[in-house]
Amino acid sequence: MTTTIRKATEDDLLSLMLLAKEFSKEAPETHKWDKDKTYQFLKSALANDNTEIFVIDRDGELVGSLVALVTQMYMSNKVVAAELAWFVSKDERGTPSSVKLIKTFESWAKSIGANYVVMADLPEVADLGSLYSRLGYGPSETSYIKEV
Repeated sequence: MTTTIRKATEDDLLSLMLLAKEFSKEAPETHKWDKDKTYQFLKSALANDNTEIFVIDRDGELVGSLVALVTQMYMSNKVVAAELAWFVSKDERGTPSSVKLIKTFESWAKSIGANYVVMADLPEVADLGSLYSRLGYGPSETSYIKEV
């Protein structure tokens, strides 16, 4: 079994869509599946110079992905690379490939001049606080959500 972390290509769109649908089954209501929206988001991310998609490829099957955006902080000249979406299939969670996916994202961020990397989690899917702490991350913000 060969597992690699690589940048996604247009050829990965269907597999990325399937991963997004798999994620949606575990996610809270705010993240439920919309095929057209997901497709447009992924197409845009692949085409945009400020975004990148990294994937975990296990023998030709995608079992994880991380969509990243790089931008300047709105109040400073600091550059931040932020994870917009990331998901790893249940069978792959807790394996070295999950950490390698994050490390690949961090390396990319550093190579393009980012000063900071931001990661998030949805406790309904996976509580990642201990993983992030182990990798040197610290809390920065807390988000709250309310339906209106």
